[in-house]
Amino acid sequence: MTEKNSKDEIDVLSLFSLIGKKTNSLLVLIINIFISILNLILLMLRIAKKNYLILLICAMLGALTGYFYDKNLYVPKYQTTLTLSPNFGSTYHLYKNIKFYQTLIAQKDFEKLTVYLNIDSTEFKSIKSISIEPFKTQSSQLSNYQKMLNNADSITALTLSYNEFKNKIPFDFYKLHVITLETTKSEIPSQLEESIISSLEKNTYYLNVKNTYLKNLEIKKEFVKSSIQKIDTLLFSKNFNTEESIKRENLGTTILLDDNEHQNFELKLFNKYTFLRDELIKINYDLENKKNIINTIDSFKVVGQIKNKKNFSFYGGAILFIITFFAVIIFQILKDLNPKQLFKFKKLDHETE
Repeated sequence: MTEKNSKDEIDVLSLFSLIGKKTNSLLVLIINIFISILNLILLMLRIAKKNYLILLICAMLGALTGYFYDKNLYVPKYQTTLTLSPNFGSTYHLYKNIKFYQTLIAQKDFEKLTVYLNIDSTEFKSIKSISIEPFKTQSSQLSNYQKMLNNADSITALTLSYNEFKNKIPFDFYKLHVITLETTKSEIPSQLEESIISSLEKNTYYLNVKNTYLKNLEIKKEFVKSSIQKIDTLLFSKNFNTEESIKRENLGTTILLDDNEHQNFELKLFNKYTFLRDELIKINYDLENKKNIINTIDSFKVVGQIKNKKNFSFYGGAILFIITFFAVIIFQILKDLNPKQLFKFKKLDHETE
């Protein structure tokens, strides 16, 4: 037993010794890499100091070239947005129209664009792209997620994760949609917004749906107003608080109540009155909100904003400086420059057994 334990102890000591040697080797390798990087930096700084005049001149030439390109050759892109709220299921049609316009722009078919959007062809030549996407907020995503859970069965709802669902919400679930226009001119065509909206406002199908919806709302509004008037008469009539009876000529009936029934009846009437009042507010909101097939939330700006403005003077100077610097390094190498003579730090030596 003693001899066996002695062998185990020797094996463990050998293992720790081997681990120590490997650790030292790794540490030395890391230190040497760091020293090599430091020496390389010192070498590059020394070369830069030696050729600073050439590098400075090239940086200035690059900056002047970038400035000239910015002022004379660069064509900036301008961007503006239009935010819309489609009604009556017109979202699909709106997306289809925008994709169709983008196809015509990509094909440079300005004649068809003129026909469909009723704008001069010279203005279309400045348009580079038009796109549309939903206006996404965390609130709208949570609302759509809740709507989806309400429509799903209990088993499906348990498997639906919000993080997975929020990136897969159909575009028609969102209320607001943003159309982005990119042009090469700062002035945005004034008729473009009207043409995009009128293409749906004049659609016969959506017009019929809108008119039918508004007529039904008007009928519902008259019914609610009539019900509110009758309940108002019951609640606030001078004879309502009599202890013996309540007569309502407009209802053609007589209501006999004791004290408890009188209080309960009055409470139910008041709750119904509150419900109908809220319903009337909702109807008035819908009548205003559904007045148009597409509601404009935010229009195209008269003048677009420059997209991704860059400092070409800085980029030109930096690029030419870097190119010249690497050219100088290559030139030094071709002259058989020995970088090892420039190193000031000596690498560590480590022997492994």
